[in-house]
Amino acid sequence: MRKRNFASIVEEICQRDGRYDDEAYYFVREALLSPGKGGKRKGKRRIAPDASGKEILEVLRTHALREFGPMSKLVLSEWGIRNCRDLGDVILSLASYGVLGRTSAGTRKDFKKGFSFTSAFVKPFRPARTVRPARKQKEAKAEKPGRAQKKAQAA
Repeated sequence: MRKRNFASIVEEICQRDGRYDDEAYYFVREALLSPGKGGKRKGKRRIAPDASGKEILEVLRTHALREFGPMSKLVLSEWGIRNCRDLGDVILSLASYGVLGRTSAGTRKDFKKGFSFTSAFVKPFRPARTVRPARKQKEAKAEKPGRAQKKAQAA
């Protein structure tokens, strides 16, 4: 059997199932199969072949935040990925073509109950809520004149 290149496989997947942009497939492959940061893990994948759906999603989440930062949710959305189930569909499509090598990619059910995209990609970048210190009652009363003070000022 002739080995096919990744680009032709992605093209075929996108023609068969046009829900996701081709960049989504490249992103997943890069996140799961490329060596760790700085190439320190030469030749090793970022994820074990028997990794659970939850572990795979965590690797993808971390990779998205590292690559796109606060734009992660927007970028993934542009590719058609709006939740963990979508990530699972991309992974399972690649696995069906043998692109991910020996991996137990799991089932759609494994990816259905992942993380919230808002919690994972938006919340970490929201500014912390600042609480104004409460004004002391004496200062508040001094600033707001009472009836007696108003009458005295009017006279």
